[in-house]
Amino acid sequence: MSYQFNSPEKQSGAVLVISLIMLLALTLTGVSGMQVTSLEEKMAGNMRDQNIAFQAAESALLQAESFILTNSTEASVYAGANGLLNIANAEPTDYFLASNWAATNSSIATNNYGLPEAPRFIIKKFAQNGVDIFFRVTARAVGKTPGTQIILQSIYVRTN
Repeated sequence: MSYQFNSPEKQSGAVLVISLIMLLALTLTGVSGMQVTSLEEKMAGNMRDQNIAFQAAESALLQAESFILTNSTEASVYAGANGLLNIANAEPTDYFLASNWAATNSSIATNNYGLPEAPRFIIKKFAQNGVDIFFRVTARAVGKTPGTQIILQSIYVRTN
């Protein structure tokens, strides 16, 4: 059996060029995969933050509805302080402004989610026909990051 070796003069370096091209393709694939994974992780974090804020706002809505059930419907309760508004009281014109949710304009709900800002609610008694009293309940919660804000609104009817 005879082996034939090529001399260095006959080698053209094609394997080196092909392996460098393959290495470049694998590097581009890896970098692209890392970017996609990073974006998906940010999206999942934002979705989690939004979900926590939504749950906190729902919790504030339930606390407000519980307040309506357990307290008197007299005008003295809904006199405009702490976000308890009567038919004659003006509501905030823009619920998205944080300044409309100051301590004097809204009631603080329980912060069960460890959020940097406690959820808040505003109750507006806006109509009454016979035995039914209608309330508009608006709740606001901020997520773990200040840019996440959820505002929910419901109509609650209490029958006396």
